[in-house]
Amino acid sequence: MSVKKIWYTYDDIHRTIKNIAEQIQNADVQFHAMIAIGGGGFIPARMLRSFLEIPIYTVSTAYYLDESGSGETANEIKKVQWLDPIPDTILGKNILVVDEVDDSRVTAEFVLNELQKTQQFNEMGFAVIHNKLKEKRGIIPQNVHYFAGIEVEDWWINYPWDAIDIDAHNARASHKS
Repeated sequence: MSVKKIWYTYDDIHRTIKNIAEQIQNADVQFHAMIAIGGGGFIPARMLRSFLEIPIYTVSTAYYLDESGSGETANEIKKVQWLDPIPDTILGKNILVVDEVDDSRVTAEFVLNELQKTQQFNEMGFAVIHNKLKEKRGIIPQNVHYFAGIEVEDWWINYPWDAIDIDAHNARASHKS
């Protein structure tokens, strides 16, 4: 069985990020900093910074074995880069964790739980460009604010920042169903 795929342009992503920023700005919490989950959360966090004007910190984990769309995962998530110790500038603050897609939710659960274990933040949020409409293996911890730009089918998402040939990528994106 072949995996269904969809392509998004930078313009598509920009409009979705603007929508997420509006959701966040209308929420009942003001975030003081973002923590981008690498590598997928780097670009969305940078784009969100234009709207929210808050600093970005990063963490990286390893879970997916490749980027081919196979969806193969490791047996467990590993920290590759982490905030250890937590910078003084964000202690006790409200933080927004950012990733590109809420797929299995395993990475989100891991990162959010690890950050909550430190008990060094006030409120936490989680923002993604795309939430895949499928059963999740992980859960978002209670009391974490959740923001998703678009709900999508469980297809392989091709982001423009992964493209080698951006013109070919954009041509495929223009043929969305």
